[in-house]
Amino acid sequence: MSVMNKNEIELRIEALKATGVSGGAESTDKMWIILHENAKTKQAYGYAIPLRELLGDGEGAVSEESMKQHFGGQWRGKFTKQRDIGKGFITRTMNNCVFVSIDDGTARNDFPNSGNIIKRGDTEVGAVHHFIKTVVTSSKEDCA
Repeated sequence: MSVMNKNEIELRIEALKATGVSGGAESTDKMWIILHENAKTKQAYGYAIPLRELLGDGEGAVSEESMKQHFGGQWRGKFTKQRDIGKGFITRTMNNCVFVSIDDGTARNDFPNSGNIIKRGDTEVGAVHHFIKTVVTSSKEDCA
């Protein structure tokens, strides 16, 4: 898998955040995304889709290597420290696994549970991928 450029990753992250406030079918409002897939999270939340995977699918997926190359080896920290690229996300830790949610101002008092974690195959996943592709495509056309 090739390394994606930083601008495209940032566009995808901005598009994901935009779905949190757009309402309708594409909304990720109060939904929680597992930040990082590892042995611990697979055991506890094998059904949850990790942030990196949510930012793309198939050939256009954001690779772990892309995230590391552009944001550094500790890229996940940028989403959990409310700064840099992570601004706009909030974080909760459950069973020592880190979840992130769009910070739309209402999710702050919410917590991950089996009903509000975005899972592989959920309609939200397809909607988010569609929205991200639309944003990235329109941005490329603007630059042309």
